[in-house]
Amino acid sequence: MSNDKNFSLTRRSLLFKGAGAAAATTLLGACGGTTSRAGSESVAAASSRRVAPSPATVTIDSCGQAGATPSCVVRRFTINADPVDPAATPAAKALYSWLLSKFGKFIISGQTDQDHFDYVKNLTGQYPLLRGFDMQHYSPMYSWLWDGNAINPSTGQPGYFTFGPDAADPSIANSIAWRRDHGDKPIIAYQWHWHSPSGGTVGTNTFYTEFTTFDASRAVRKGTQEYADTLRDIDAIAVQLAKLRDAGVPIIWRPLHEAGGTWFWWSAKGATVYKQLWNLMYDRLMNYHGLHNLLWCWCGNDAAWYPGNDKVDIIGIDSYPGNFVYINNKAEFDKAYALSSGTKLVAMTENGPMPDIDSSLEGGAPWSFFMSWVDVTAANDDARIKAVYADPRVITLERYV
Repeated sequence: MSNDKNFSLTRRSLLFKGAGAAAATTLLGACGGTTSRAGSESVAAASSRRVAPSPATVTIDSCGQAGATPSCVVRRFTINADPVDPAATPAAKALYSWLLSKFGKFIISGQTDQDHFDYVKNLTGQYPLLRGFDMQHYSPMYSWLWDGNAINPSTGQPGYFTFGPDAADPSIANSIAWRRDHGDKPIIAYQWHWHSPSGGTVGTNTFYTEFTTFDASRAVRKGTQEYADTLRDIDAIAVQLAKLRDAGVPIIWRPLHEAGGTWFWWSAKGATVYKQLWNLMYDRLMNYHGLHNLLWCWCGNDAAWYPGNDKVDIIGIDSYPGNFVYINNKAEFDKAYALSSGTKLVAMTENGPMPDIDSSLEGGAPWSFFMSWVDVTAANDDARIKAVYADPRVITLERYV
């Protein structure tokens, strides 16, 4: 992992629309192979005194259609055929199974829900299959809510920001409509730039450690105000996730992203606190709120921060090797393989430049999907975008089968 200074420079080079700052890093990784189903469906869990049966798995050999070559050493992946949530909705199971069926042979196209989502369609004639949204505006202490009566400290005139959720934010309605209007084909992903549950100053991105006094180590300690505020925030996001569940929309859910990146408050107090916070959210959303439409995507590349194979469906890597640098990130692929011992899907959950498709699929680094961050033209020229979307191995909305 690069040092914080380099990460900081990178993420500030990509503006986050509507929030006035950037949110990107150079975390890298990969995986890949061809698929075949092995074993039968899992049976009901045995009693606590008996050994549970091994789950059905999907085996995947890396190096794509070509198999082993001098430049590609085959690795075998053995991935559970079902999501980690035993009560996953039929829609979540179907999405997960579909992702497994394409893994290693195709790469799914993705783009954040910003102006450049339509730009890709206008340029290439193809829509990204995956559309990425953000829960940040629903944070109870969202710090950019406009208040016509608040006094601007610079001018002394009314009209400034205040804390509070933006109930008018349309992303939930938009994501439901987008999926419904396209025959339930699109894949919907959500991250959460979690504006800190307390502390910070209005008009700043309080998900950054430097802009808040919130202490994550107290957020996981029962009886503290920080703990109560943390549960309040998770419960507020659960309301939004429930709308998606009730509409039958499965979600690739990527909370607490860029684990180990201390620029975010949820990583600022170390790996132990981070994993406690992940466990708290996992239990609260799944068991307390009954949200079973989520595929859990953990974003990072350091084993010390990994919550465990029993709480993660997809390992996500945010990839920013430099604008217009089109590589497959094979070196970090090997780290991702080792992280879960080859038991998880791996995806490029944010990217500046899109991965090189040919060397990814045939060189042992076939990402499940990529998701270009905000302005796709900041790191990819038009020729590159056209070439990626013209590749029949890249699954777009129009190529969905």
